[in-house]
Amino acid sequence: MPENKRIQYIDTAKFLGILLVVFFHGYKENAATSFVYAFHMPLFFFLNGMTFKPDNISAGDFLIKKIKGYLIPAICLGMICCGLDALFKSLYNMPWDTTYLLSGFSRAISQQRFHTVWFLTALFFSDVFLFWIYHKCRKNIWLTGLGALALLGLGIFYTKFTKTIMAWNIDAALFGTIFTYFGFLFTSKNLSRVVSPLISRRWLSLLVGAALMVATFFVSLYIRNHTFMPNFHMDMFRSNYGNYYLPLSCALLGSIGFVILCRGITNFIFAYPVKYNLMLLAIHQVFTFPIFRFAVAKEWWIRVAYSQPNDPDFILFVLAMTGFSLATAVIFYYVIIITPFSFILNKKRYPLFEKIIQRVRK
Repeated sequence: MPENKRIQYIDTAKFLGILLVVFFHGYKENAATSFVYAFHMPLFFFLNGMTFKPDNISAGDFLIKKIKGYLIPAICLGMICCGLDALFKSLYNMPWDTTYLLSGFSRAISQQRFHTVWFLTALFFSDVFLFWIYHKCRKNIWLTGLGALALLGLGIFYTKFTKTIMAWNIDAALFGTIFTYFGFLFTSKNLSRVVSPLISRRWLSLLVGAALMVATFFVSLYIRNHTFMPNFHMDMFRSNYGNYYLPLSCALLGSIGFVILCRGITNFIFAYPVKYNLMLLAIHQVFTFPIFRFAVAKEWWIRVAYSQPNDPDFILFVLAMTGFSLATAVIFYYVIIITPFSFILNKKRYPLFEKIIQRVRK
């Protein structure tokens, strides 16, 4: 959507959500990790639903829009991840060859949980599924919900009987569609009487959001301590959940709470960096984390590598690594958008290249 029509608290939630992903990818397993993992990827499906616009657009235009917004970035950023991974290995004399690179490119196309950009294809299919259901149900939002629940049932059935990951993460989309639906429902006129008062006053949003996040923490703690899945990872939609209602409910509770909380704390500083999200997501594990650990702060990493998660020095290290990743992502972002490859990030061509292309066409 145009920049002047962006909803600031949604951008705030998207950016802070990505920061949580990046930080906890560098953190160690404990109760805090289980809490964040309980909702941090379903959150993006929920946010996706909040900006889901299935009306007044043809199926073809909708598909093209989503291909540009999700599929192209997923595949191209996946290939960039492969290149950066190979670059890091070259810098530190780690074994790799052209076969390794070609294999990576192949996986970037098939996108089966490939690096951290894998969920972009799941977002694509969850949007496509929900668009199809919505129009098949003649735009009845409640019947659409039943259709999304049917896909959830199909996803549960699939993961119960196989551990095979579908190409392009369609199995994850079967789970993600219900969260996309709830995000769509959250911003619909049907719930406006309930939702509008919560987000119209920032102090109330702050209180309600904080209360919901506290509730999410205790539910995630219960799951961690009283089930056979202490390290459950909602974002991977694994088949070892046991009682699905526990992690699914926890994920929805956390997603709603996080969004409402972000409405209470939103400002330009938190909303503006959302443009760097995709680049930050793509490069942090394959490039900036390794570079920070083995070059920028090598001695610091050696000192904290075996520290406990609650060690202040280790927490400070992960915060610094997250900040370094963001700064590097900003550089990569601007390098890409001033090249002819700006389409990777769903941006228009830089004016200089646009003029060159127009002259060539003439």
